[in-house]
This record gives sequence, structure tokens and C-alpha cells, in this order.
Amino acid sequence: MTQAAQDTVETAMGRWRLDGADPAAILQHLPKMDRVMLAIRLENFMHERLGTVDSVTVEGGRIQITGPEQAANLPADAFASVVLDISTIMRDKLYPRLEFLDAAGERIFSVTGLEGAAPMETALDGLARTTLPANPPAPRDETAEPAEIDPADPGLALLEKLQESAQPVTITAEFSGLTQSWQGTIEKIVPMGGYINVMTKGFHLHLAGGSVAGWETDANGHRALDADGAPTGLLVVPS
Repeated sequence: MTQAAQDTVETAMGRWRLDGADPAAILQHLPKMDRVMLAIRLENFMHERLGTVDSVTVEGGRIQITGPEQAANLPADAFASVVLDISTIMRDKLYPRLEFLDAAGERIFSVTGLEGAAPMETALDGLARTTLPANPPAPRDETAEPAEIDPADPGLALLEKLQESAQPVTITAEFSGLTQSWQGTIEKIVPMGGYINVMTKGFHLHLAGGSVAGWETDANGHRALDADGAPTGLLVVPS
């Protein structure tokens, strides 16, 4: 029996709204969930931190999440509900996910368990759940080819320049009061599948090719701008 098959035998598969605690209280269970991926997903990029969580504190209306590879600061009132999804299997492994939804029902933050379903299920044991219908599969265009990344893409050009310099940077995602940051040197950039992918220990950035029209640069760093000149939520600050 494969590991994923073993996990599905031991774990109920499906989607549930968690009704037994508010979102901030649910996040306070993170230190008991082993390695997790915390993700802010915006229209044109995803900012992901991977590792264990040491502490979650709630103070002054803010939720501070810290760990060796974790650094997130979230407004406690940003989330209207939390959904537990146990349905994703990749490379023969089960990845449970907590989806934190805003008032419009949009996922703006997520926590994915990286060590199977058991740590997350155990941490959430006892919370009331309401069963939800499964998400329909996303439509796929089998004929579409991922766009090639233009070597002159402003997003790629800045990240490659910083990689070549080996200069430490802070890369931050900002959205509706949510912030998540990573500090370090850019070790690997992989343009693939229409995305510029920064891959380092404990951090992934997936930036859509062509989504950065330019950068607003000042003493506070480089702020990504879209084609209309509006900030995208991505901030890169050389140390």
C-alpha cells in the first residue's frame, strides 16, 4: 500500500468549515502541526514559507507567527471563516490544507501540512465541523502552452541581479494588512510554467511572468508595479 493510500485509509477525505473556534484561535494550534507551508496568494504571485512554527501570539488585533523559517503578521479581523480541505495528493503524499477566507469567501491565506494529515488532524481534534461540497476540478486547457519568460522581464531582471550579487534581501508579500517576509540570499531562480520561481530553503516565490511592469525604487526598497502603475503587493528590500 502506498503512503498516500495508507493516509487516506486512516484519514477522512473531504472539506469542512471549522465552526469550533475563531480563526485566530485556530492559528494558535500551528506549533502542534509539525512542518507547514504558510502562503499568501495574490493574483500574480504566491509567497510561501515552509517550516515549523514556534509561536503564535495575538495582541493589539494582530496575529504574529514566528519560527525558524516563518515570519507572518496578520490582522485578526481579516478572516471570516476557516475551511479544512483534505483532498490533495501529490507525488503519493497527502497534503491537508487550512484555507482562511475573507468576508467575500475568497482564500487570502492558507496553511498546508507538509507531513501528512495526522499532525493537523490531531491539532484540530475536537473542533466542530460542517461538511462542505468538494471543490469542482479546475478547468484545464490541454492545448495551452505555458508562456515563455522574457529574459528582459522586469521581475526576472531584478531578481537575477540580486542573485548574482549574492546580496541578502528581504522579500515581502503585503495584502489587506497581511504581511509575510523572508530574509536571505537568492540561491536559485527557475523560470518555468509561465512563472519566475525563487526556490530556497524555507521559502518559495512564484511570480507570474509579465506581471511586473516595473519597480518603484526608493530608500525602502523595490516595490513591484503592475501595468497600471499600481503596487502588486510584492516588496524586495536589499539589506
